[in-house]
Amino acid sequence: MDAHLYLEVTLPMLEPATDFTYKWCVNMGLVDDDAAKMTLAVDEVLTDILLHAYKLETGYVELWFQYTFSEIEITIQEKGEPFDPSRHPYSAEKAINENDFEGAALETIRQMPDHFIFLNRGKDGKEFRLVKQFAASLISDLASSSRDSELVRTEPESAGDYNVAQVSVKDAEDIAKLIYRSYSYTYSKEDLYFPGRVEVAIRNDYKFGTIIRTKQNEPVGYFAVIRSTDSMIGEVGEAVVSPHHRKKGLMKKMMNELIVMSRQKGLLGLFGMAITTHLFSQKVNAKFGFKSTALILARSQRSAYKGIEIKPDVTVSVVLEFLPLIRRWRRPVIIPEIYNDLLIKIYGQFEKQPSPAQEHNQAASGSGKTDLKLNILYEKNSAVIIVFNVGSTFEASCLRVFRSLEELNLTSVYIDLPLDQTPLDPAIAWLKDQQFILGGLMPLYHQETDYLRMQRIHLDVDFEAIETNTEIASKIKERIKSEYDALQKK
Repeated sequence: MDAHLYLEVTLPMLEPATDFTYKWCVNMGLVDDDAAKMTLAVDEVLTDILLHAYKLETGYVELWFQYTFSEIEITIQEKGEPFDPSRHPYSAEKAINENDFEGAALETIRQMPDHFIFLNRGKDGKEFRLVKQFAASLISDLASSSRDSELVRTEPESAGDYNVAQVSVKDAEDIAKLIYRSYSYTYSKEDLYFPGRVEVAIRNDYKFGTIIRTKQNEPVGYFAVIRSTDSMIGEVGEAVVSPHHRKKGLMKKMMNELIVMSRQKGLLGLFGMAITTHLFSQKVNAKFGFKSTALILARSQRSAYKGIEIKPDVTVSVVLEFLPLIRRWRRPVIIPEIYNDLLIKIYGQFEKQPSPAQEHNQAASGSGKTDLKLNILYEKNSAVIIVFNVGSTFEASCLRVFRSLEELNLTSVYIDLPLDQTPLDPAIAWLKDQQFILGGLMPLYHQETDYLRMQRIHLDVDFEAIETNTEIASKIKERIKSEYDALQKK
């Protein structure tokens, strides 16, 4: 569960803040030693803020605690005096010979987490981002365990000889083994190779799904929904059927179960990120009523494991496909003129569409303070900027974030704009000047609101290798390619 602390920068804040940090880390699944390291890093950051950031004034600090299947991230934000870590290097030689410990606190902070990032966002303050990955056993380390003998491959069953059940924490290792046996190390969802991560996600209801077993209790199918962290939707993002049990209708059986479960849990919609290197997943989604709404370039990279010979890292693009689980969108949209024709066609795929904008009072964008959030996707080497209010400071706020990301050398940066505000066309035009191109429609993607995604890609994209299954997906690809080609000519 994510958490947020807003604290006045005073000495009494340190103990409760660090106590909460340790307990939250343990509850989220970190082993004691890793939780202690993260707590020490947080304590050092807060102490430095206390001593140096607010010398002549009262100030406040915010701590954001975020969980993913593979890691936790703690972001500390403050708006005190300017600070540049590069000007305070630590020297072990000076510490020993001259008793000069300048930069020692920063060095301690860097050593504790797996990733440490400092972002200077100008008028928006400073951020310290601490990331710790979960310690977990890779499934190949467990594949020869004694329990593995229970999971021998059997001959395919007849259609009625399979048992379908909702997944539980007891299924975590079997799910990882099923992925490993079916795909070796080519499956895009890396976390599924770590049974411990799967178990934590199921226990905390970050994902739910179905598992299919034979009469001999062999796991042969798995399909799950991953809950969105900031909207009542979910991703049908993990699916596998054992090669020996395919063409038996198991995928259809599991998808039907997931749709029923999703409605029971109150989700407003489901989406899938179908890879574009082949059409299989796109065709499966289409059979269940999913509609293409966006093409996200360079979304992920296939990871290579030490000692495992697979293809070199490949950057994968995906088609976002959406299935509404409600009769009508909750909020209306105001379609930007620049993409009016395309977005009308995208919305036209759905039987029930969002309410017309003129029926509602809209929050005007371009006024007030810009409200945005930055998510760094470390394993994907990318970042997503979510804009909740465009505001009058939109351009300046975005530029500060862009500058803070420059040193990270990211493959891609995405920015999501809310479609319940008007006008968005000036913001889109400015983003295009910053080398962003269209991504597409992200239905109900943040706070139950439709968003328009723009994307800036820092590598060459081979559009010939991007396969699309539907007419709309092809039109989205065509528009994105035209904008991408126009950038290459500048």
